[in-house]
Amino acid sequence: MTLIYLDGLNGINYHRLMTPFIRLKEEEGINVHFIDSLNELKEFDLSGVSHLVGSRRFGVSDAKAFKQFLVDNDVKLILDNDDYWELPKDNPAYDHYKNNEQYFIKDSIQIADEIWTPSAYLAERMKKINPDTVYRVIPNTIHQKEKQWADWEKDVQKDYKVRFGYLGANGHQKDLDQMGMTFEDHELYCMNLMDYPDRLKAKYRMNPVDITQYAQLYKFFDVSLSPLKNSRFNKCKSELKVVEAGFTRTAIIASNVTPYKEVIKHEETGILCSSPKEWKEAVESMTLSKAQRLGNNLYEYCKEHYDLSTINKLRLEGLS
Repeated sequence: MTLIYLDGLNGINYHRLMTPFIRLKEEEGINVHFIDSLNELKEFDLSGVSHLVGSRRFGVSDAKAFKQFLVDNDVKLILDNDDYWELPKDNPAYDHYKNNEQYFIKDSIQIADEIWTPSAYLAERMKKINPDTVYRVIPNTIHQKEKQWADWEKDVQKDYKVRFGYLGANGHQKDLDQMGMTFEDHELYCMNLMDYPDRLKAKYRMNPVDITQYAQLYKFFDVSLSPLKNSRFNKCKSELKVVEAGFTRTAIIASNVTPYKEVIKHEETGILCSSPKEWKEAVESMTLSKAQRLGNNLYEYCKEHYDLSTINKLRLEGLS
């Protein structure tokens, strides 16, 4: 049996643990059980448990004692980490991570028997903490057969103009500044968080939705905007925004930085921008036919490179 520790249904756990392991259970027949508290370990006969998999950090008060407990019961510990533990100072969670979370994350890295991550760059950062464990790069993707991604279509308007969309979470003000422009002359659907709609002068606000309904936000726009500042924190991110755009046949305009520049082919599967001037040119050049061409090309690329069943084979290797 493989135990999956889900400390809440957030985007990370949803994409990296919940849906991949549900798919593995359905397609490969592996014995999976989800727990939401490590206290549940006391309820199991651990002689039948081979692996414990958790996301980002385990949050135990004594990491070494926890690891010894697992060693004594012959349970291998797999950590799945897809984000850097040192946040930018303008991130709302900066103080919390600096004073609390980063220590739990580092402890978890130190005791893991194997670490899964979507970022080769992040793997190199983690090797400075634990150079001896096994690292496995497993890309982020979506569950293409899940209803929210498989059963929907774009919302078409009568007086059609190219619609842009921004779906950033909290703490991306510096990233938005990379575009150096506002969208009062365009149709922009913007996530209604922090000051984003006002900062970008967006015409439409999209309220956050449950992670199981997130794909529906893509039906409102034709072009996804993904600006990122070139920083260590952002280099540790995954290309999930590219994958989401691809599987919804949405064109993407993104910053010419890691992790986007490694997967987007400029003017073929998306547009990469290195300056405010290039951002403005990219936005102004977008037509509906161009957006459809880029979105369709990106879909074909993602279908080939980000199939969940194929990526899950990497997880199976880690569980063998």
